[in-house]
Amino acid sequence: MNGDNGGNVRAFVQVAEQAGAYVWVITLVDFTAQKVKRSLVSDETYTTRAAAQDAGDAHLKALAEDR
Repeated sequence: MNGDNGGNVRAFVQVAEQAGAYVWVITLVDFTAQKVKRSLVSDETYTTRAAAQDAGDAHLKALAEDR
């Protein structure tokens, strides 16, 4: 996902453990400005790291298509 502002903006999906389950975290980073622009954390928890990663990837894809 690249920004239209001319910067080097990328989105990443990461997985974090939370209370014995997993959540996805989507982070939007502007490498030109060297700052995190936004982070989203799933409300839903997942029993496996892989399930959280797959759900995060799907959510990021949906966000990119909405752009």
